[in-house]
Amino acid sequence: MTPSDEVKKHFPRGTKVSGVVRSHCPFGYFINIPGIEIPGLVETMELKPSEKYPDIGSEIEAVIIDFRDPIEPLRRQFRLTVNPMALANPGLIKPLQA
Repeated sequence: MTPSDEVKKHFPRGTKVSGVVRSHCPFGYFINIPGIEIPGLVETMELKPSEKYPDIGSEIEAVIIDFRDPIEPLRRQFRLTVNPMALANPGLIKPLQA
């Protein structure tokens, strides 16, 4: 099993996570997820950082959409959503398996 397969097994699509906002960028914001060394990205291309981004250091809940595993290991990341419908859908949410 490749490391990518192992990550996808433990953190599948639909897993609800909590994390702390660590930085803003033009296309979204990154969060640190406790117990996971791979950052999470919430893409919000339609927003400017000064608008509705959560404050750096604030804790948010999100749902894993996908895991990106490019050739360069430092660019690995989870794509996340903070869509209220995804967060409220109990059929989608899976427990976090660390």
